[in-house]
Amino acid sequence: MSEQNEPSLIGAVQAWQATQLTQEDVVTRFTALPRDEGHVVRQAITDLLALPDITTTAAAPSTDSAPATDAWRAELMAGRARAWNSPDPAGLLVGPTVLILTDGRRGVVVSAGGTRALSSSVSASLLLLCQTIVMAQNALNEREMGTLRQQRIESASTSMSEIDIIS
Repeated sequence: MSEQNEPSLIGAVQAWQATQLTQEDVVTRFTALPRDEGHVVRQAITDLLALPDITTTAAAPSTDSAPATDAWRAELMAGRARAWNSPDPAGLLVGPTVLILTDGRRGVVVSAGGTRALSSSVSASLLLLCQTIVMAQNALNEREMGTLRQQRIESASTSMSEIDIIS
């Protein structure tokens, strides 16, 4: 698809829900955004919240909350995260069956079956989670790069010491 024929972020979400795109296609659209374009993600949240068929998550606890809790835990533990920086912070959590978008005040859970709004307290916690996951991954990558750099230095010095001097 050429860029001008690609659906908007909201269009991509709706195409996924209509089985015209895969979840990964939608994730690719979001992750293609530069880290300083959180305002685009925020606009997508606004657009999703304006859809007529959005449902609001119930605040009342259900009597059968253990299976729901286990399902959410599974989604989060198998998830990936992306965060967009200031001045318009936003976050994306990608689970096996859902996408969670948040700007810290508002949020939505998007699945193939529909879209649900999140409360502001949950949205704030999920943005913090996205940012924490991204920071931890960056720190891990930095540490791994340092280890690889040190291994390269050590292997080069070992190789140099193995070269015989011509006398």
